[in-house]
Amino acid sequence: MTTTKNRKGNLVRWADECIRSSTIYKNGEIESESFNGQIAAFSVSVALSGLKPAMALYYNQSSNSDVDKTKIIELLAAMYKKEKGENLDKKSLYEKVINASGQAEDELRRLIIEYAIALKLAIRTFKFKKS
Repeated sequence: MTTTKNRKGNLVRWADECIRSSTIYKNGEIESESFNGQIAAFSVSVALSGLKPAMALYYNQSSNSDVDKTKIIELLAAMYKKEKGENLDKKSLYEKVINASGQAEDELRRLIIEYAIALKLAIRTFKFKKS
């Protein structure tokens, strides 16, 4: 399925809205510039390792990252909610992905990569808190 120009516009608009209403956005800034890199790396991780391993890596609290990667899953869940209307938190989205198979997993992979790319584009328009 090809992403239309209208859908791309919606995805970026939703990404902006999700970032602005998230816990990583405070006082007009993103709390850490590391979110820029971590969000950019997510879709690459999905492409290289697969959806389930990437979600497991980002869901894992014991990561060696200087930012809480689970907040990225929260953003993805917020994007999913914007489009599908299904109220998912990070745990629910994680479980949905881990339990998916076949065509459902393929569809989730496509959607989540689109959401991650839109988040990557949107986050670059924000100011980042100075370390």
